[in-house]
Amino acid sequence: MRLDAQEAIRIKNLVSKNIDWAYLVRTARAHGVMPLLYRTLNSTCSAAVPTQTLAELREHFYHNTGRNLFLAKELLKLLNLFEVHAIPAIPYKGPVLSASIYGNFALRDFGDLDILVRERDYERAQRLLLDHGFRLTIEHEWEKELVDESGRIAVDLHQRIAPRDFPSPLSFDYLSKRLQPTSLIGTTVASLSPLDTLLMLSIQVTKDRFFKLAKLCDVAELLRRHWSLNWGEALIETKKLGAQRKVLFALCLASNLPGTALPQEVVRELKLHASIYELVEHALQQFFCATDSITGGQSASRQFGWLMRERFRDKAGHYYFRYVRDVIVPCELDRQVLSLSSRVSFLYYVVRPARLLWKYAALLFKAKIHRRQHSVAELPN
Repeated sequence: MRLDAQEAIRIKNLVSKNIDWAYLVRTARAHGVMPLLYRTLNSTCSAAVPTQTLAELREHFYHNTGRNLFLAKELLKLLNLFEVHAIPAIPYKGPVLSASIYGNFALRDFGDLDILVRERDYERAQRLLLDHGFRLTIEHEWEKELVDESGRIAVDLHQRIAPRDFPSPLSFDYLSKRLQPTSLIGTTVASLSPLDTLLMLSIQVTKDRFFKLAKLCDVAELLRRHWSLNWGEALIETKKLGAQRKVLFALCLASNLPGTALPQEVVRELKLHASIYELVEHALQQFFCATDSITGGQSASRQFGWLMRERFRDKAGHYYFRYVRDVIVPCELDRQVLSLSSRVSFLYYVVRPARLLWKYAALLFKAKIHRRQHSVAELPN
């Protein structure tokens, strides 16, 4: 982030006050902005920062730079591996994000490599990584994390950008038609266009329950680097994709960072979506709260996710994946309970709800018996 003279003076004034430096460093680390904090303090008021604090920030800065360069080289090796085995792959976040919007690996914390492949190539890509020494550590329905033998390289292999119950317009086929070249330590790789990067960042900002400053800094830096983007056309495109509210929310939230202005087209559009300001205000109150004191908990998170959905089909999809899918879609246990031939396998869609009804009826019956026994035990002799 670039600071003008007025903002630099403001930072100097803040630093001259009674700063809890341990809290500041701890919070910066949690929000992934240690490199940005070091660069800002070192360039504006290094003499006013305690020697030990500045040394800690400096050590993290140079260690992070070295690790980021190492991961960037490893990313190039992985992309070459996928290319050799005819698996189209799109790198995003991590090294390519640092290179494309910051222009400097040193200014962004990242710990893994995110790679998107086509859904039909997903299992083959996983097997390829396993054959080259990686092991599966975490598995979600939209991504898998694999770590190499040394434990130094973690790959988040994606078949989608976000979970199925979170509407995302950024499919592999959509993105692959709009890729742009990015220079990565002297090698040109194909990565997301500026608009698709903004869409991806907006999805990252809105899909998680907890907000991180690093993601807002990414949005703010993209704004600065691509200020000349045709924002009118960009907003039309995001509306077509059902992602305009996510983008407006992320931009509005990022505009609270020092030195971050919004294009006039965005300001005009925000005036038509007054509710976004309320969501932004809610988000701002969550940034520095302890995770166990977030207002509203899971209920507020679900409400926020609902308000981020624009299209009817996305809202219907939200109910399907949260409340309906697990009730009607058969699973392996259903097949273990009753073995059906492929000719009548459609009957599993009847078996599953029937089995669940029986299961919960049995649980209710047991609970009723338990309550009755408990009440009898409490009767006076």
